[in-house]
Amino acid sequence: MGRSGWPSSRMMIACGLLIMLVAYSGCAARKLSRVLMPTPIALTLGLPQPGGDLSIGCASAEELAPIFVVSGRDIRDPNNTLDPFGSDRQRIPALGIAYVGIGSGLSADELLEETTGEKRHKRAKVVFDRFELSKAGLAVDPWLVKDNVVRHRENPWVQAVKAQMEHSASRNVTIFVHGYNTEFIDNTLLAGEIFHYMGRKGVMISFEWPSESRVLGYIQDKGNATYSTRQFRAIISNIAKECEVDSITIIAHSAGSPIVVNALREIRLLEFDMPAEQVRSKYRIGRVVLAAPDMDVMSFTNAVHDRFYELTSGVAVYASQKDRALGLSEKIYGNSRLGRAVGKLDPWEQELLQKVPKIEMVDASRADKQYRNVLGHSYFHRDPWVSSDIGSFIIGQTPSQRGLDKDAAGVFWKFPRDYPDRLKRQIATGFNR
Repeated sequence: MGRSGWPSSRMMIACGLLIMLVAYSGCAARKLSRVLMPTPIALTLGLPQPGGDLSIGCASAEELAPIFVVSGRDIRDPNNTLDPFGSDRQRIPALGIAYVGIGSGLSADELLEETTGEKRHKRAKVVFDRFELSKAGLAVDPWLVKDNVVRHRENPWVQAVKAQMEHSASRNVTIFVHGYNTEFIDNTLLAGEIFHYMGRKGVMISFEWPSESRVLGYIQDKGNATYSTRQFRAIISNIAKECEVDSITIIAHSAGSPIVVNALREIRLLEFDMPAEQVRSKYRIGRVVLAAPDMDVMSFTNAVHDRFYELTSGVAVYASQKDRALGLSEKIYGNSRLGRAVGKLDPWEQELLQKVPKIEMVDASRADKQYRNVLGHSYFHRDPWVSSDIGSFIIGQTPSQRGLDKDAAGVFWKFPRDYPDRLKRQIATGFNR
């Protein structure tokens, strides 16, 4: 309180901004369905994407897609087959499988057209069907023995992961880490969309860290995200060791990004005496996407110094000057956010990132559609340009192959104004093939 008895200006600003954050993550009321995300522009042009031939996945329109869940949220009602979770923390992460329908009621041809076409006619939906909670939890602490923890390969959830890999003929795992103010069902639906555009191949895992699912829970959510870092580290370790995977792709949004960065940083420090290639082989981390990361820039550069990226085959950071949600976060914390770092990096930070070719900084400020939205924070799946670039990054294409240009400072890759035409020209020359 100031001398006049009024709250400090920073506190007043923070309170006002927290109220404005209602649309930060796009999830306020519980919904059991959502319209399928816009088609990535690369697909409308016939360019390669992670899903490969999507006609195979679309042929399974009536088959429910399994989304494997690891949840750090407390269990409020174990018999609830929609959402058994609360928003408090729990020490032993719960395991389970959610089932979502994608394009139910459409023929295979109709779903393929909705999935790959620029214009939508049928409004294909992703629908939450049910959630099945496993009786076994995830072993995080070797000394913490509980009846509901099953270690090693006899864990039925692990067996289900392996069965899904066999069913889809892919041993690749994708982990989605959600952001602030989100609910379990909404996160699961978004994971389902991503899984659909991955061709329903391999295994999709949604990590449910305990978000408060309310606007005024922002500060508490940030604390819960920090707490969840160790659990996420355990997830990576368990999956790599027990599930016999070929590669783990990680897609993190907003406040979920520091969970991923800090978990990888901690693993690298714990394995400091092991060569980078050996650590990467042990943990099987492939591509890592940090979309609109709500993480301060200096914390990220600390992680870069600790070489968190050495565990990966590449890291892509998507940032935007037009991300108003992270602009509000900057007002609250008083420092620059990584997801809004375009034009804000000092010379030292620029030089550091220029020296690490494994980290790609992508300026999404010119993305085609998302910034017609008020906050411009969910472009990673709502904007066809950005979702397309993420897919191309995941399959290993370089920024130049993806049609991006380097900015004047030589740090950020940016979308050219004629991005769609650029992609078309590259198809004509065979540059992307």
